[in-house]
Amino acid sequence: MTNNDYKSFFDDAPIALLRTNIDTGRFLMANKFAATLFGCNSVEELLQKSSNDFYSSTIHNRLVKKLKKNGILQNQEIQMKIKNGEIIWTKASMRINCGGTCVEWFVFDITELVDLRERELIKMKSLSEKIDIRMASLA
Repeated sequence: MTNNDYKSFFDDAPIALLRTNIDTGRFLMANKFAATLFGCNSVEELLQKSSNDFYSSTIHNRLVKKLKKNGILQNQEIQMKIKNGEIIWTKASMRINCGGTCVEWFVFDITELVDLRERELIKMKSLSEKIDIRMASLA
């Protein structure tokens, strides 16, 4: 594969691919899918931001601490606020790279799945309450 093949693979991947500075959270690299996911108009716009623009420094510090211990994290569910203020849920796997100075992220949006899970939990709670009421009336 040529460098152009790898660049195309990265740029056009149907998942958010990112590289951030491990200490500051500043975005160093990103693909088009990442820019769209975070509500930015371009990759260049996203590269002017840091992870703290999308989630709290507390979350950043917790993730970095785990990463420094394990070197890799998989399937982390992270609530984020994108550029327009909308809250989304993401699932991310990440690893330390660049001699320990950066984090490489592989992120996808799971907002619809989380919303569905929450609706199902509400339904289950309602059904459980109805069963409890019915059982009480039979006693």
